[in-house]
Amino acid sequence: MFSKAVPIAAGFTRPLVLSSRTTRGECQSTVGAYVVLNAEGWILTAGHLLDIVRQQQESVRTHRGYRDNVVQFQHDTVADKRFRKKGVRTFNHPRAVSVRNHSAWWGADGARMVEAKMLPDADLALGRLEPFDPASIAHYPVFKDPAGGYTPGRSLCKLGFPFVRIVPIYDEGSDTFTLPAGSVPVPMFPLDGMFTRIVNTRAPGSREGTLSPFIETSSPSLVGQMGGPVFDAEAVVWGIQSHTMHHPLGFHPATPGGGLEHVEHQFLNMGLAVPTNVIMRFLDAEGVAYRRE
Repeated sequence: MFSKAVPIAAGFTRPLVLSSRTTRGECQSTVGAYVVLNAEGWILTAGHLLDIVRQQQESVRTHRGYRDNVVQFQHDTVADKRFRKKGVRTFNHPRAVSVRNHSAWWGADGARMVEAKMLPDADLALGRLEPFDPASIAHYPVFKDPAGGYTPGRSLCKLGFPFVRIVPIYDEGSDTFTLPAGSVPVPMFPLDGMFTRIVNTRAPGSREGTLSPFIETSSPSLVGQMGGPVFDAEAVVWGIQSHTMHHPLGFHPATPGGGLEHVEHQFLNMGLAVPTNVIMRFLDAEGVAYRRE
């Protein structure tokens, strides 16, 4: 059903790899996806991915600020030696285990985000990449017209980069990360599901935020697909993947060999995506061009 749509959607769906190195020297990465909107390099992705970027950048700045302050303070020849040693303890010390180095790879070497806008209640982020080659995108996405409504039972497809484990390599001398051989191109994975309903809920990590509508599908949004598109058989985009909601089924079967007191709770995992009515209002408010159905 989606054999024609997936190659089209793959053309405007790209990976986002967030590499980090902790104070223990451990390197790890978070993989997500984003959708390229237009020839100016504007993109859409899940807001919680940019939250990770922001948090890691703040951690890196804390480490660098602490190090620079200590070096400057200890080289203060006017201050008494004992005072200098005592004063170092008053600086804002980074957490014992935290991110010391960070990098975001936007699916192309050298690309960086130069503008960013957030819609936190909808878990949606808008950004612009530089440098950006418009010729690298054969087809820009077409978004579903919300005036046509969202009909339950429609088959939809999700696209992104799940089931990928990338352990980046950090170079201390150049303060850069490289991805190990075989990591690129990051393999895509499509997953179909049925549109079930519109769910009003809070975005990931928002306990007190305003309720926002999300498209629900009968299959989960997989880790690595967040920020990627949800589209129909014609490759028309219905939404941007946000997170997965876990519905308890009310079944509590005993686990074989686990004893009567050990039961297994069962859930149905449903994917949630930001619908096009929310997306279009956001893009219109920011003056960003896009194609609509």
